[in-house]
Amino acid sequence: MTIRDEIEGLLWMREEEKLARDVYQTLYEQWGADIFDRIAASEQRHTDAIAGLLAAYAVEDPVVDDTIGVFSSPELQELYDDLVGRGSASLVDALGVGALIEDLDIVDLWSFLEGT
Repeated sequence: MTIRDEIEGLLWMREEEKLARDVYQTLYEQWGADIFDRIAASEQRHTDAIAGLLAAYAVEDPVVDDTIGVFSSPELQELYDDLVGRGSASLVDALGVGALIEDLDIVDLWSFLEGT
């Protein structure tokens, strides 16, 4: 893995953690389940940590608009819209979306770790 690959991984993870925060926050606002609020706060810490790494290495942050539901990556924008749509069907569906988000995060983390 090259330095460029590692930077691309950090950029992706920065927005992916923001996506997780945004989806959880949106689902909290819709369903009022405290679990979503608590996990959104955790995801905020994750995205802040990656922002700190980007700043330390003088890498331009892809999060230029921290508004909930706004992403630089068209792929993540589409994923956000899809996940919120699915999670809006019912509280059970919203919990399933949360599990899917965590699975996606773990798969991506392992993928980036294997190449580092």
